[in-house]
Amino acid sequence: MSSIRQLLVFLTGHRLTSNTPAGEVGSLTKIGAAIAFASILAAIQFGIAGWFLAINLFWPLQLMMALVCASIGALIVLVLDRNFIYLADTRYESEKNIAYIYLGIRIFLITVIGSLSSQFTMPLLLKSELAIHAQDLKDGRYTQAKERYHDKYDVPEKVKGVEQLDGQIARLKKELQVMPADLVRKRNAYDQCFATYRQKLRTTFAPDLDESEIVNLYAKDKRECERLESIFRESYRTYTEPREAELAKASEGIVTAKLAVEGAKQAVATDLAKTSANNEAYINVASSDVLWSLIQHHPGALMKYVLLSLLQLCLELMPILLKIQAGQSQMGHRIALAAYERKTANLAHMNLSAGARIESDLALQRNRHEQAMIARQQHSLQQDFDLRMASEKIAKDLANEQLRQELVQLKRQNTATAWLQDKVSYTFKQAFGGNGSQGSNSNYGNFGNYGNSAKPVEQNSFASNPNYSYTRTSS
Repeated sequence: MSSIRQLLVFLTGHRLTSNTPAGEVGSLTKIGAAIAFASILAAIQFGIAGWFLAINLFWPLQLMMALVCASIGALIVLVLDRNFIYLADTRYESEKNIAYIYLGIRIFLITVIGSLSSQFTMPLLLKSELAIHAQDLKDGRYTQAKERYHDKYDVPEKVKGVEQLDGQIARLKKELQVMPADLVRKRNAYDQCFATYRQKLRTTFAPDLDESEIVNLYAKDKRECERLESIFRESYRTYTEPREAELAKASEGIVTAKLAVEGAKQAVATDLAKTSANNEAYINVASSDVLWSLIQHHPGALMKYVLLSLLQLCLELMPILLKIQAGQSQMGHRIALAAYERKTANLAHMNLSAGARIESDLALQRNRHEQAMIARQQHSLQQDFDLRMASEKIAKDLANEQLRQELVQLKRQNTATAWLQDKVSYTFKQAFGGNGSQGSNSNYGNFGNYGNSAKPVEQNSFASNPNYSYTRTSS
């Protein structure tokens, strides 16, 4: 068998031997060729993706990045398809429905990976459209960023404030330069008054009057003119001083406002420069935003994208579709049958092991039950023995108590007999003589000690001997 066919069969997960019939590997070689084609297609797509990812690097690094990404894409497709084909081909008849689960998983992975890789294959087919749309997105984002930064730093409000201050300064300067009619009238009045006064001084002449007398003659007119001048001066100060103060304040404010506007414009320019740099670096024909916006706004690009995605899906699903169409191969059936036999043997061995374990568990339970019964019997015997000992102890205690009571009664009887004997002896001694009166008196005086001297010793001897017994006779 040729090495190419062996390689194609190896791509399906199977291994050929020297005695493998050629008829068993007919469908497997076709599936292996489909897997090789899908791997090459994935390598091309991932290689293009790596090339665009490293577009800003030096060309050797860009080429190396493309080769690494191509190797990764080929390995991903090869591992997924090879494992799926082998698992689907070596499944037993009762487990073949698992192939449809693998098919769904593979379609999902192809869709995700294809959607990512299509972002780099589309620029080859829609290069001009994507380039124009990328520039439109850059311009639009620049405009949006400019408006956003102007709002961020309040540039319109600050410019409006400067314009208002400029208008206010111009208005104040105009008001200071052009006096109102009232002031003009007052100024004209005192100017006319002084002109008339000077005219009178020039025209008045008398041989008997000197210059000082002429001045004194028109002193009243001069005071009136000075009064009119002071009224004008006061009105002028009242009119100009507030406006001059407001003009000075506005002049200082406009300097601060212009500095604020310049600072805000400089900050906006800095941020816009960063935004422009980011847009130039990341908004290009390989950007997902550009592709998504293009297919949203251009139906032709959307149609081409859908057709390319469907074509890619069909090409990458070709090994799975061929496997479903070809069914299980003879080699896969033989492997599945051998696996099923091993599984059956293992299950039988596991069942035997489980039966033995159950029997051992039952024997252990029986032993534990018997031990429990023996322990209960011993406990019952111990309880019987304890009850018997307790009853014997109670009987002995009762016998001892009865004996003690009888001893107490005997003691009392002995005490009474001794008293009677002493009494009789005393009576006889009194009757026949008083010689023994002192002794009898001493004995009579010790009447209360009869039970406390000799008799308690006898009582203790009786009580200390539990085996003591006697027969009570009546006298």
